[in-house]
Amino acid sequence: MESRYLKFETKNGAEQRSRELWEARLGRSKKEEDITEFLYAAEVSESEIGGSYLLVDDEGAFLTNEEKEALDSEGSYQNWRMEYQPEAMTPPE
Repeated sequence: MESRYLKFETKNGAEQRSRELWEARLGRSKKEEDITEFLYAAEVSESEIGGSYLLVDDEGAFLTNEEKEALDSEGSYQNWRMEYQPEAMTPPE
């Protein structure tokens, strides 16, 4: 399945939601001995603006219907990266 992307207006929004989704999947709060903390990977803007994205690489079973409807395409995510993660998009020399 092709990844889809959920945009958050805040820099910590994607990680926070990923943590909530992981706990929903576990059916309990995270314990100190748990190694995994997030259900999905997240990308954060390099600047103070731009927010963050949650990288959804499955069917999004734990997402709300509203979140599923708000998922962005690869193109939208890549455009965001060009604007808000220019260093990450610059090829190494």
